[in-house]
Amino acid sequence: MSIDTELELWREQWQSHAEVPADLRRKVERQSNLMKIALFGNILATITIGGSTAAWAVRSPQAEIILLAAVTWLYIAAAWAFSLTVNRGNWTPSAENTAVFTDISVRRCKSKLAASRFAAGLFVFQIVFVLSWVYRNSPAHLAPVGNWLFFGSIPIDIVWVCTAVFFGFLVWYRRRKRAELAWLLALQERMLNRG
Repeated sequence: MSIDTELELWREQWQSHAEVPADLRRKVERQSNLMKIALFGNILATITIGGSTAAWAVRSPQAEIILLAAVTWLYIAAAWAFSLTVNRGNWTPSAENTAVFTDISVRRCKSKLAASRFAAGLFVFQIVFVLSWVYRNSPAHLAPVGNWLFFGSIPIDIVWVCTAVFFGFLVWYRRRKRAELAWLLALQERMLNRG
């Protein structure tokens, strides 16, 4: 038997091996459960935020409120479209072997990195729109926007604190996911080289 044939045989055995390491199986199962929880959270946010703005627009059919509801639903639709696209094929492993479990972990990690970039962009657009909408529709619109926007009120200050916390979390999360992806890719490479 030649070395190339033997390596190919080992690779096939590794890829078809039914025993997935317990820690990898637990990790993929935990990720699957977290994806289901996130899906439930997305549904809940759609119902509560989308539903409440739509109900407000129906109760008070003013142009500003209808605009707020329409833009809210636009953001919700964009978030759903992105979420469904980025998670396509990542819900469950397609087979019970180590290669597939490693591959789905890599794909999920890449999806989470893409989702964090999307979340940052969506957050910025939402903040700009909502703060503009609030400023335009409040008595504060007579004051200079800089005075209102920076330390103009406790609710605005809370928005800035939440924004800083959100982006701080996003930086931490992306570092963690990039390190995890590097580890998974190195593991995948070592397994292929062994196989």
